[in-house]
Amino acid sequence: MFEISGFDTAGVVSLKRLSLAAALKKAKELIEDGCWDVQIVDPGGRVYTSFEQQAA
Repeated sequence: MFEISGFDTAGVVSLKRLSLAAALKKAKELIEDGCWDVQIVDPGGRVYTSFEQQAA
């Protein structure tokens, strides 16, 4: 299970997704919605913190 966490104006946001792809998609959506300090922790404990949109 991949855990996504971050902050918004209401406080902590904490979600879970089954795959890294789904977790990355949700993390990007949270950032687009104005959340900050968004990170993903994978089942092995690795932390992902960079989800900026790539310019096409």
